[in-house]
Amino acid sequence: MRFRRLKLSGFKSFVEPADLRIEPGLTGIVGPNGCGKSNLLEAIRWVMGEASPKSLRGGGMEDVIFAGTASRPARDFAEVSLLIERDDDDEAGGEREVTRRIERGAGSAYRIDGRDVRQKDVALLFADAATGAHSPALVSQGRIGAVIAAKPVERRMMLEEAAGIAGLHARRKDAEQKLRATEANLERLDELMAEQELRAAALRRQARAATRYRTLTDKIRRGEAKLLHARWAEADRAAAAAAEEARVAGGSVERLQAAVRAAEGLQGEAAGALAERREAAVTARDAGRGLAHELATQRARRDTVVRRLSELERQAAALAAERAREQALGEDAAGAIAALEAERGAIEARLGDAEKLSARIATELSASEEASRNAEAALAGLLAKEAAMRAERRVAEAALDSAKTQAARVANEAERLRGQQDALGDGDQARSALAAAEVATNKAGQDLDLAERRLAAAEQARGAAAEARDAAESALASARAALAAATSERAALARALEQGAGGAALASLRAAPGYERALAAALGDDIDAALGGDSSRRWEGSEALSADPPLGAGLQRLLDHVEAPAALARRLAQVGVAEADEGQMLAVGQRLVTRDGAMRRWDGFVATGGGAAAAERLLRANRLAEIDSEMAPLERDLASALAARDAAVADVEAHRT
Repeated sequence: MRFRRLKLSGFKSFVEPADLRIEPGLTGIVGPNGCGKSNLLEAIRWVMGEASPKSLRGGGMEDVIFAGTASRPARDFAEVSLLIERDDDDEAGGEREVTRRIERGAGSAYRIDGRDVRQKDVALLFADAATGAHSPALVSQGRIGAVIAAKPVERRMMLEEAAGIAGLHARRKDAEQKLRATEANLERLDELMAEQELRAAALRRQARAATRYRTLTDKIRRGEAKLLHARWAEADRAAAAAAEEARVAGGSVERLQAAVRAAEGLQGEAAGALAERREAAVTARDAGRGLAHELATQRARRDTVVRRLSELERQAAALAAERAREQALGEDAAGAIAALEAERGAIEARLGDAEKLSARIATELSASEEASRNAEAALAGLLAKEAAMRAERRVAEAALDSAKTQAARVANEAERLRGQQDALGDGDQARSALAAAEVATNKAGQDLDLAERRLAAAEQARGAAAEARDAAESALASARAALAAATSERAALARALEQGAGGAALASLRAAPGYERALAAALGDDIDAALGGDSSRRWEGSEALSADPPLGAGLQRLLDHVEAPAALARRLAQVGVAEADEGQMLAVGQRLVTRDGAMRRWDGFVATGGGAAAAERLLRANRLAEIDSEMAPLERDLASALAARDAAVADVEAHRT
């Protein structure tokens, strides 16, 4: 990478636009103290992404903007552009212009070839070219002393930049930050899953309360219906009796009216014969008074019957109103039941969504961990191969220089001997010296051939050793990634189990692999009850009796496939496990469960998919035990891979020597 032009506008002492062209060769800036020479170097560092105001001799980043003088006003912005040129064989070859602009109160903005970019993009652009704002190639005041007194970490940074891997380290740092962010997201995900489990438990309690409310509502509705039916039957019987009394009273009234009409006829006849039959009239008058008294009595009875009928009509109206009120209550109850059914559906949907979300999160978590392990292994392989290639190139160059030096030395010696031969003439001594020189030349050639063969053999052996070392590095990275993944998964499972059932029976249960859902379905909501103590819902245990019925043919005891406290032994002994529910016979108190979580009780009650949260906890406990059994082999694999890597590195060093 070469710098071609530097343009400044409003940067520190460069209030007017200034253009510094950097031509091939040596470009120098000469001037007295305080003229702004150091501002040029600071402008180069600033446009390359410098973020520390102290490195630019300022208290804040806005101090790089021209602050004004007695004769010039302050500027509101500062801008520096750097034109760079890359080699044509580079994938990013050609000219590119990097610009940084800062405005008061608005911060900095970066552009590459007029396109807005991030500060990190600019830093990576220069890091890929083994330079940057903190590159040791930018030598400022006091920099030589700082290099001499540099700490090991700073020296390592200089060596890495000289080796051209600063860009890789910058990208690795970015990848590590993303991995840490992913780990934080995973921890947050564990917290959300725990919160979802708590909410699911609360929703289950609300569902049970809603079920109890619906049961009690049904009982109350049936009781009120029975009461209303009894009242209606009693009123109906009273109405029938009143109707009968009214019918009898009506007959009596008709008979009395007939008697009155007959008496009136007799009275008319008596009035016509009053003179002849006065005594008969007196008798008839007495009989009439008696009949009139009886008529009054019957009329009074009729009025009583009429009032009774009115009272019965009022009771019938009140009964109709009561019936309407009960019908309204029934409609309200039906509305409440519909609302509860809707709420139950929503709760079941949310529970289903939570389970689907948990499964999807678990799948995404496994994929992310696998991708992280693959990326770490690939990065380790690339770094190892790059270091091996650089080492091979240095060894080959050293061997080539040595061979060239030796060949030049032999040629010089032969030329010197020829000159001596020419100076001495054809004497015997010269011929003897010439013969000795030829022998020495032949021996030197043989030595050179032997050295070249040994060098080729050493190069071949070193190449094989380097390949073995790269393979060992990849195996070591894979072993570390596998152990880290197992450790992370174990920590997540342990945290999830620590937030579990506490003193409930669930914390003491262990199911064989494949029987987790069967155990959760067999116990149902009873799995959340406490063991002993004085809780309102607890397991106290019961001794098995000889009269307990055995399980039917084709059924296995669930107790034989789980580890459970003694308080649950009798319950689990009466639970049979089958691959499928084919209608097997069950005795009183027995249950049948399948390994996929279906349950059928002896009295015909059937439930599927129950105890999903408890089954998930049992699955996590089994997975934790499985990981614990795998940790020791993984650690041994890591130790073996580390030893193999060290041996391969030692082999490479031996062949390089």
